[in-house]
Amino acid sequence: MKKTNILILAYLPFFLNDFANISISNYPTWALLDYAIRLAIIIFLFVLLNRGTLTKADLGLKLPATRDLVLWTVGTVAVSMAFLYLSEFILAPYYPKGAVGSVPIDVDSPIFLFDSTVGLVLVAFSEELVCRGLTLSTLKDKMSTPALYITSALLFSMMHWSLSTHTLFDAFIYGLIFVPATLATGSIWPATATHFLVNFVLYNM
Repeated sequence: MKKTNILILAYLPFFLNDFANISISNYPTWALLDYAIRLAIIIFLFVLLNRGTLTKADLGLKLPATRDLVLWTVGTVAVSMAFLYLSEFILAPYYPKGAVGSVPIDVDSPIFLFDSTVGLVLVAFSEELVCRGLTLSTLKDKMSTPALYITSALLFSMMHWSLSTHTLFDAFIYGLIFVPATLATGSIWPATATHFLVNFVLYNM
C-alpha cells in the first residue's frame, strides 16, 4: 500500500469524527466514540508498522537524544503557551462567533478527570502520529518546506472543521508551531508533549 493512500485512510476517520460534534450532545457517548476512532487509527498504523509497510521513522516514533528532546520540547512549549495567551486573552473577542458543532464537555461528569488526562494523551498522540509523523514523512520529498508546513497545518486545522473559527485558526497556528521540532528531531514526541499540554490548559480554563 502506498504511503499516500495510508495517509488518506488515516485522516478519513478524523474528518468523519467531527460529525459527532454535531449530532451527539451526551458527553460520555461522545468521548467513547472519540476514543474508539482514535484507537482504531492507532491500531491501523501499528498493524502496518508490524507488517513492515511502515517504519518507526515514517511515524516519527524514534526517541531523539535527551538534549534534543528537552530543548525542542521546552522551545515548542514556550512558543505554544505564548500563542495560547495571545489567542485566548487578547484576540478572542475578535474571532467570528458560531460553529457547526461543539465538544459536549461536562466538567461535573465523573469521566472529566479521565478525559482531561488520559483522554488528552490519546488525542495528542493520535493526532501527532498522523498530522506530523505520517504527514511530514510522506510529503517532505514531494513539496517545498513552506508548502509542507502549510499543508500539515491546514490538514490539522481542517480536522476540526465542525468547530469555531477560533478553533480552526488556533489549530492552524499550532500546526505550524509543531512542525519544526518534528522535522529537526525526526520525532513526534516534543510535539506530542506540547499538544497534550496545550489541550490540558484549554480543557481546564
